[in-house]
Amino acid sequence: MKSKKAEPTRKLFGLRLDKALMAEIQHVSIDEDRYVNELVEEGLRDLLKKHREKRKGVR
Repeated sequence: MKSKKAEPTRKLFGLRLDKALMAEIQHVSIDEDRYVNELVEEGLRDLLKKHREKRKGVR
């Protein structure tokens, strides 16, 4: 029997985005051959990293 890889826990989350922003994300998705979800997660991780670094600099 094949062992299953542990997948990260995911939560379904509804989101409304600006139409122009969504269109741009979809174009990048096609250009990069990646899912829109991957790009959104990457963007959110970058944003959180930026804010963590900003807080570290304040202390």
